[in-house]
Amino acid sequence: MSNYKSRVSNKLSVWLVLSYFMFMPSLAKAYTVNSLHGNLTYCDTMTRGIFIVWWDKDFNYASTASLVLDSMLAYRTSCLTNLNLQDPLNAINGYYCNIYIHTPGNTSDYFTVNYPSWGNGVGGDANGYPFMTLPTFVLEPNYAGGRWRNLAHEAFHIFQSHGMWNITPGIYNTNDGEWFVEASANWFSYNRYPNDLKSFIESTILVNTPHVPLWLNRQNFPIYYPNNWQRQVHQYALATYLYYLTHNAGVADSALVGVFYSGTTLTPQEFLYNQLGGTAMCTYFIDAAAHMTNGFDFLLPAQHTAAQNEWNTYASSTDNNQFIQTYTNTGTGTWFQPADSITTHAWSFNTYKLLNTLTQSYTFELNGNATGTYGDNAHFQGKIVLQNSVTGTSYHTLIMNNAYQGALTLNLTPTDTAAYFIIASMPPVFKDVNPMFQLFPYQMRISNGATAIHETTPSTEPLIEMARYNLFGQRIQPNTPGFQLIVYTNGSTKKVLHQ
Repeated sequence: MSNYKSRVSNKLSVWLVLSYFMFMPSLAKAYTVNSLHGNLTYCDTMTRGIFIVWWDKDFNYASTASLVLDSMLAYRTSCLTNLNLQDPLNAINGYYCNIYIHTPGNTSDYFTVNYPSWGNGVGGDANGYPFMTLPTFVLEPNYAGGRWRNLAHEAFHIFQSHGMWNITPGIYNTNDGEWFVEASANWFSYNRYPNDLKSFIESTILVNTPHVPLWLNRQNFPIYYPNNWQRQVHQYALATYLYYLTHNAGVADSALVGVFYSGTTLTPQEFLYNQLGGTAMCTYFIDAAAHMTNGFDFLLPAQHTAAQNEWNTYASSTDNNQFIQTYTNTGTGTWFQPADSITTHAWSFNTYKLLNTLTQSYTFELNGNATGTYGDNAHFQGKIVLQNSVTGTSYHTLIMNNAYQGALTLNLTPTDTAAYFIIASMPPVFKDVNPMFQLFPYQMRISNGATAIHETTPSTEPLIEMARYNLFGQRIQPNTPGFQLIVYTNGSTKKVLHQ
C-alpha cells in the first residue's frame, strides 16, 4: 500500500453509514452499510442477503467472496430454520453483517496495514455488532483446517452472538460456561460436514484426559494444570460429545443450542440438565463415555484414525490418562483409589482396562465418597464395555445401591477379550467457584472368581440400527452388495452378507 493511501486512510472516518440506494441502485436492499473497519475508497464489496464481504481493491477476491456469501446464506438458513437461533444484532437493526477478507503479511493490503492483529474469527465492534475476519489462507481449498468447516464454525458464532451477548447472561456469568460457545460452534461445523475426514479431529482428547471437568476451557484453565495441547483445546473436542447427544441420544438440535436465546442465568450445562432431566443427562453422559471408549463407534473409522493421528502429532504423551490401570486375567486384589491428579472431577470419568483370555467371572465394584472435596453431593455411575471377538461389543450398567455405590458381576469367556470399567462422576454441580477444581474421590475393586450382582437382562438399550460399513470401514446403504458390518445404538455389532 502506498504511503499516500495510508495517509488518506487515516484522515478518513472509519465509521461509514452509507446507503446502497445512493451509490448502487441496482443492488438496493433492506440493509445499509455500517462498518467501523471497512473503507469504500480502498475496498471492494459484495452483498448477498444480510452479509457484506469486504476486501482491498488491490486484490481480486470477488470469486472467493461469492463462495463465502453462498455458504453463509446456507448456514443462516440452517441456524434460523432448524436451530431457532436469530440474526445478529446488526441485521436486526437493518445493517449488513460485515465479513472482511484480509491478506496477512502483505503491506499492500488495507486491512493488514490498519488492523495488523486480525486473524481468523468473530469479534464485536464498538456498536456491539459482530463481524468476521477471514485471512485468505483459510479460504484456500487445501487449508489444513478445512475451509468450509472453518467457515461454518465462525458463521455459527455470528448467529450465537445476539443471544449470548444481549439476551442470555448465563453463558458469561462464569468462566465455566464459555466451553459451550466453542464446542457448539464445532458441533455445528461437524453437523454440516459429518463425513469430512477431519471432522471430530480433536475427539481423542475426551478419552485420554477424561477426568477433567466437562467445562474446562481457556478461560478457567487452572495454573496447576499441565499447559499442553490436549487440555488447552478441550472445549473444541467436546463437539464430539454434543454430536453424540444429537445423533445417538435423541436430543433435538434446537434443544441442544436453545440456551443461547433462552435468557437463562444458568450455565449451559445446568440449562441442558434441567431441560433434558437429570436422569437422562447422566445416562447420556456415561453412554457417550462408553461409546467413545469403544473406539468412537458412532463416527467413521477413518475419522477415529485421523483423531488418533492428531493426538500423536500434538499431544503431550506424558499426559495420557486413558486407562488408570490395566489388568490381565485378574482383578485389583483389593480396593484401589486413584491419585488426586487423575481422580474424577464434576462431569468426568475414569476408565480401567481388563484383558481376558479365561472363562471366569469378574465382579466390578464402585464405592464413591458421598461428597466432593468441597462438600457437594456426589453422584456416580459405573458401566462395563465388554468386547467380544465373535459377537462384538455389549454394554452393562452397574447396579447402584445409591448415588455412589454399586456393583456388577459378569461371566467372561475367552472370546470376551477386553472389559472396560468406566466410572463417571456426574454430581448436581455445574460450575466451580473453589480455589481448585473439586474432586469427587472413590474406590473401585475388580474381583475375579467372585459373584456379586448380575444383570436381570443383557442390555436395557433397544436394538436400533445406527450405521452400516463395508470391509474398508466406509459407510454404506443397507442395499449395498457384499459384506456389511451393522452397528446398533446399544453398541452391539453384526456382520451380514447382502447379495
